[in-house]
Amino acid sequence: MRMSRIQARLLQAIVRPALKTNLLKHAAWRVVLKLRNEFAHAVPPVELETTFDENIRILTSLSDHIESQVFWQGFQEADEGVILLLKRFLPSDGSFIDVGANIGTFTLVAAHRAVRGQVHAFEPSAHHFARLAHNVELNDFKNVALNRKGLYDQPGEAVLFLPSQTGEMNNSGAASLYTSALEETRQVSEAVSLIRLDDYVREKSIGRVDIIKIDIEGAELKALEGARETIARFRPLVFMELDLDNLERAERSPEEVLQYWKSLNYEVSIILLTGETVPVTSPKEFGLHQNLQCRPF
Repeated sequence: MRMSRIQARLLQAIVRPALKTNLLKHAAWRVVLKLRNEFAHAVPPVELETTFDENIRILTSLSDHIESQVFWQGFQEADEGVILLLKRFLPSDGSFIDVGANIGTFTLVAAHRAVRGQVHAFEPSAHHFARLAHNVELNDFKNVALNRKGLYDQPGEAVLFLPSQTGEMNNSGAASLYTSALEETRQVSEAVSLIRLDDYVREKSIGRVDIIKIDIEGAELKALEGARETIARFRPLVFMELDLDNLERAERSPEEVLQYWKSLNYEVSIILLTGETVPVTSPKEFGLHQNLQCRPF
């Protein structure tokens, strides 16, 4: 199916404003879902530069799950509340650490916000790192340190598993250090380097950390265990994705997540799409997927 760049531009100009109106919102969502599906199968794939969140520039592939959301909607689904909190709490001279930066949506928003600060972005995947670097360059951000590394509790080498879904919407953002026998035939793998955040902060003589965002498909606790010294020293606000399927694949539990933050005297809350937060005291309160705000008492 051939879908043109001009078609995409014209349709985007219609659906994005419609999503912001109460009258047309529901109909616009149905149209967006249809467009995302149709353009996902376009041959050749449609790739376009677009803007999001205060005219930040970004390159998007309309056959990619995350990038197509940014193109058609102007945001990535389920992360709206986290972006609102990031913009609310990151000072203009602040320091932000993006763990699992992907193509850079959080990195770009933080760099735009912390104009007198610093952003440290970590992305081990060669494909995503190249797109991340391109997007940073598109905006001429000079306050971003790019690291083609993954964060873990020990330095070393590992295998990153990336989903391969030929002929479907490709959710490349689901790349993980953990796999299962049921998925191996649908994956490709890549050797990546891992470091500890505590070592990085020490080596770079970083003297301030305001916010950390971490979304690494099940490896969050491993990375946080390698960041304990940094978190205890700077007491940053932490935004953490928690997906129970990914957590189980990593052989970790929701109880361990709460225990980790309790040991550092942090309060854990679920972030709503509105940016509001709901405190969590028991692992039974978690759904299958949510974003967490972890805030020091």
